[in-house]
Amino acid sequence: MKLLTLLNLFLIVCLFGCLGSQQTATQSTETGTSSTDEEASSTLAMIELSSPKTIYSAQDPIPLELTTTNGKFDLLVPISSVTMQRAFRQLTVTDSNGQIVMIKKPIPLSNTMKTLYKTGKSVRCVQGLDMKGGTTHTSQLENLQTHYRLEPGSYTVQVKLELEVYREFMQDQHPEIIELEREIFGIQNSKNPQFTPDVKKEAIGYTQDQIDLIKEKHKDELQDIYLPLNARRGKVLLESNTISLTIQ
Repeated sequence: MKLLTLLNLFLIVCLFGCLGSQQTATQSTETGTSSTDEEASSTLAMIELSSPKTIYSAQDPIPLELTTTNGKFDLLVPISSVTMQRAFRQLTVTDSNGQIVMIKKPIPLSNTMKTLYKTGKSVRCVQGLDMKGGTTHTSQLENLQTHYRLEPGSYTVQVKLELEVYREFMQDQHPEIIELEREIFGIQNSKNPQFTPDVKKEAIGYTQDQIDLIKEKHKDELQDIYLPLNARRGKVLLESNTISLTIQ
């Protein structure tokens, strides 16, 4: 299993620092800071590639599983990067001659995108995951042969994963909340002379009260989190181990 290089780890730890305390509408995860070079060299995250067997017939499906194990830091990452097929987008298959096998059918790269609203303004987001330190998540590829034409022979397979990390997240919003947030945005930007500062303040306050009531009513339904695209902190390249497969 290959781990991050010391340089990458040092840069990432410096990049993260302290993410700060939790907020109300937009929240941040907390993380620790390293005080010694030894702590800075600890693993941020690692990925492991596996398959149930090493020998398959040409007609057999070849399932792959990619396991992402977080280090000691809590990380906000796109959920598709560690639980969906998107995790395999940088998969490399090499034959016994060292030649890279060309992909025949692209692996789906879908992300769950959503526009949420904060203080009356639209925020484009991707569905996220609050990946706690020390936790493990898996992604499955049902059949390698769906995406690569593999003749009988020996192959090696490896995955590289560009793991994006974000500094904050937003809670999912009920459709009614989204409409009310739009109303707030409209009030804030209204040029109608009847909308004096006091009138705007009162209207926004009333609308915000309605939002708070809906949040309370539907709090059990709104468990998903979303990561604002403009809050991306950076990314780190993870490399998996290399597995060997034989096609008979």
